[in-house]
Amino acid sequence: MTSVITWYDVLGVLPDAPPDDIREAWQARQSALQASTLTGASPEVLTAADRARQVVQEAWRVLADPATRESYDVEAGFVRPGEGLTPPGRGPLGPDVGLGPGWSTADEEALEPYSGGADRVVVPDVRGLFYRACTDVAGRVGLHIAAIRLTPHPMPVEGLVVGQAPAPGKRVRHDSTLTVQLWHPPEPGGQPGASG
Repeated sequence: MTSVITWYDVLGVLPDAPPDDIREAWQARQSALQASTLTGASPEVLTAADRARQVVQEAWRVLADPATRESYDVEAGFVRPGEGLTPPGRGPLGPDVGLGPGWSTADEEALEPYSGGADRVVVPDVRGLFYRACTDVAGRVGLHIAAIRLTPHPMPVEGLVVGQAPAPGKRVRHDSTLTVQLWHPPEPGGQPGASG
């Protein structure tokens, strides 16, 4: 399966990000996913947050260790041995590895090239990603994003994708719209029990 989601996407950093930027992004994601920020959240939000915690931790495991990161970069095609990072626009859509259980689409071949014509793409599973990563991934496959904010009085932080339509694995026209539901932690004194 070819994934369009990379560990760099998960943390919201570029493949050439220095270790300090990766650590900072990981800490920001961890902070946004703390239990205290999820108090009163709906079951959909809690499920997306659990999924996000797992993948953020795995991204940190891969990208924090220099040897593991280097191996990942080579496997993903970001680096060619002896050459360095691939110039922008010439790199792969993503590594030839998935992000683990639950991050693939409905069928294992869903992200493989589709023989039904170039006007159709497969919808990636973006639930549990933060909004910026979601927009990057959707853009790579040729989808537009329409966001629905679920939190009435959100804190000014990046939203977590908790739902999407069309569903992952569905084949849609290139340039279709992917509607995502975004949850943000509510402002203190806001409405913590909001369904979003």
